[in-house]
Amino acid sequence: MIGENVSVQDRDLLGRLTVYFDTLHSRLREGQGWLIFNADRNRTRRVSRFIDDRLREYRPLVSFFMVPWRDFALNAYMLKVELVGNQPPEPRSTDERQRREYALAGRVTQDIYYQMCYSDLLVLAGVDPTYPHELGYLDQVIFERCRNRRASILITPQMPQGLEEGFANLSVAGREGWKRFFGQLYDTCLIAM
Repeated sequence: MIGENVSVQDRDLLGRLTVYFDTLHSRLREGQGWLIFNADRNRTRRVSRFIDDRLREYRPLVSFFMVPWRDFALNAYMLKVELVGNQPPEPRSTDERQRREYALAGRVTQDIYYQMCYSDLLVLAGVDPTYPHELGYLDQVIFERCRNRRASILITPQMPQGLEEGFANLSVAGREGWKRFFGQLYDTCLIAM
């Protein structure tokens, strides 16, 4: 599983993740997750594959939802920009096919949101918000998960300072929003860099 070209940090992380997954039920009861910083594409792929393999051991007793950032960002765009307020288009301005497509997009987006908020474990790989709607959606999902003591694993290519800077630039709440967001995760997550 672990190749020769794996860094000391990754060997340590995979060892710590092994312990985490060996005691997964108690970790999930506590709502304990992970916040993994500084994960380039290869590290994200390696860690995500490891997590996916370990989670499959717990099916169907543990519900989990693994989402690459690209899919998360697309869902955020659909929910926060395209389908704002879930208001269907004006009947006069669209044909029946467009109304059906709009309704389908709304249902799919809401189903994904529900899975992200209420699965036993959410794994977000490649977290790197670049638009306010992505950041707002991430904040909303993590807030809901923390409120309900649901574990999350966030893997990001950023260091903490990079995410903080993103919050400062993209969020109306700025650095205060970052403090709240990071504070929630700090209280409930193991951290690796």
